[in-house]
Amino acid sequence: MIEIVCPHCDEEIELEDEASGEFACPFCEGEFEWNVDENDSSGAGTGFTFDLSSINPIAVGQVALVGISLVFLWMCFTADPLVTATLTDEEMSGGFEYSWGTDTMQMYNIYGINGLGKYTQWIDYLENLNEECVAFTGEKCEGIDGMIEGMEAWDSAGNTYQVFMLIAFILMILMLILRLTSILYEYAVFEMPLGLAVLVNVCGRGAYYLGCGLWFLAIVIHMIMSPGGPATLGLGDGDIASGGYVGTIWFGLVVSLLAPAIHAGLWFVPQDN
Repeated sequence: MIEIVCPHCDEEIELEDEASGEFACPFCEGEFEWNVDENDSSGAGTGFTFDLSSINPIAVGQVALVGISLVFLWMCFTADPLVTATLTDEEMSGGFEYSWGTDTMQMYNIYGINGLGKYTQWIDYLENLNEECVAFTGEKCEGIDGMIEGMEAWDSAGNTYQVFMLIAFILMILMLILRLTSILYEYAVFEMPLGLAVLVNVCGRGAYYLGCGLWFLAIVIHMIMSPGGPATLGLGDGDIASGGYVGTIWFGLVVSLLAPAIHAGLWFVPQDN
């Protein structure tokens, strides 16, 4: 008799000296192969076997969290606009809705600005308007410098947001590639040096947490860098009836914190062999 260790539960199992083929562990009932010829025409020995009983519910939960994170990350990455505000108007019961995106802004009748355009487009327009005011009156138009500063701040905040979100998204994709590589290595689909296998596994896990961290920072930094809506419109705070970040951004802020925290916590959940 020979003693081997079950690859599923690490319990010791006794087999006959010449035993070969597929066996079921008497402790965990997990199936495994022993002493099988790798060149067997039946296809056994490829090292890749799948057993439903070996599915780990903790791993399934982690995969679900990664999937949720990717969905909300993409929604935040492609969100347009990021911020909306409603301006009260005596002649219009519903008022006017303004919006700020990563590089565009929706305006209504502010110094002749109407419609959706890039921040740089409106900045150029206002700078030219200032030059006309100086030419005709000797002074700049009232409030325009403040609007230009506000739009420049929105544009800078949007650019920073896009860069951080793009890096976060790339890290998420890299995480999927590295984790898939680790799984295929564990099932012996291909070989690679042990040191490289460990590095791939660690980087695959770390890429997810780093991606979520950059996602969270992208939103927070945008909130810090972006000015208030009234300043950009050359208005007072009291003229804005309602406004703020869209729901997708707030959900993204919560998910980017909770998802990796729960994902990390699941590593410490006791698992039955």
